[in-house]
Amino acid sequence: MAEKKHSRFIVIGLGRFGGALAERLAKNGHKVTGVDIDEAAVQRVEHCLAEALVADGADEEVLEALDLPNADAVFISLGDHANRSIVTTMLALEHGAERVLIKGIDELHAKILRKLGDVEVLFAEEAMARYVADHLV
Repeated sequence: MAEKKHSRFIVIGLGRFGGALAERLAKNGHKVTGVDIDEAAVQRVEHCLAEALVADGADEEVLEALDLPNADAVFISLGDHANRSIVTTMLALEHGAERVLIKGIDELHAKILRKLGDVEVLFAEEAMARYVADHLV
C-alpha cells in the first residue's frame, strides 16, 4: 500500500486561532511550521509541530527562510494587527507562496488583502457561528 502524502503547512501567528489551527493540522498528520514573535505562543504548541520558530512573520528574511513555494498553504493569523497582516501577506506572495489564507479582521481588511493577489480571507467567528447553527439538533 502506498504511503499517504501529508501536506506541509506554515502558520504565521500562533495566538488562539493560529495556535489551534497549527495544533489540529499537526494532529491530523501534516508537517506544520509555526511562527510567532511571542515565545510563549510558540512554546504552547511546539510539542506537536515539525518546526516552531520564535520570529517575526512580517520579516522578509524569515519568510524567505521558510521556503514558501514548497508549502501547500500559508496561514496568516495575526490577530487585530491589520498592518502586519497586510505586510506579511504581500511578502508571502512576493516570496512565492502558492496558497495564502488569512484570518480577516473586517471587510475593509479583506478588501485590501484581496487587492494584493489571489488570497483567501477567513472570518473565523462567522465560520464557527455557521458551523454551530448548522449542527445544532
